Amino acid sequence: MAYKGILLDLDNTLYNYEDAHAVALEKAVNVFHGISKIDKTIILHAYKSAREKVHIDLAETASSHNRLLYFQKMCEILNVNPLKDALHLYNTYWDCFLENMHLFDGVEQFLKNYKGKVCIITDLTAQIQYRKIKKLNLEKYINYIVTSEEAGKEKPHQYIFMLCLDKMHLNKNDVCMVGDSFNKDIKGALSLGMNAYWINSNKEDMHCDIKHVTELGSFKELLEIL
Repeated sequence: MAYKGILLDLDNTLYNYEDAHAVALEKAVNVFHGISKIDKTIILHAYKSAREKVHIDLAETASSHNRLLYFQKMCEILNVNPLKDALHLYNTYWDCFLENMHLFDGVEQFLKNYKGKVCIITDLTAQIQYRKIKKLNLEKYINYIVTSEEAGKEKPHQYIFMLCLDKMHLNKNDVCMVGDSFNKDIKGALSLGMNAYWINSNKEDMHCDIKHVTELGSFKELLEIL
């Protein structure tokens, strides 16, 4: 089926977020260990505690994903002045993350096929998502983006999806949603009656037979359908 527009998730849909994150976090922990001489296991535990606190305090907001806040609170937990180290750790993390992003097979060909008809819809702060798109050299294919920072709502809230449609001057029947998260990407699309393509590359144990949803294992499979 040909669509006038595609709503497309970014993280873990177009590239492997978890792999890039693991390498970047390890690099940041190692750098901080070199600065502070604190045991790396203690640093990592403090980071995870800081992340959990930020997620609780800022739930359902784009700021809940801000790595600078994670590193700030990590420093505070460890009784280290965050103004000395948090920004450096933030930049270390993202520089390493960006260097370790690689598109999944089939993504670039898919974007070529729908050049100018794609809207990225993503839960995170705008600045870093722009950096990811630039690093992956995708701006030549994509004309629209909506972040949860811009929308003030996170997926699966209907508003962030409606904002995409408004920018593209399309209605729900003109587009489909492509993403890896059933709870965020797919449920959000279904709440507005959109067709959705679930890239279940992690083999989540919830095989989908819901009307308007097609479950796939990879982007290469999606290319064969769209």
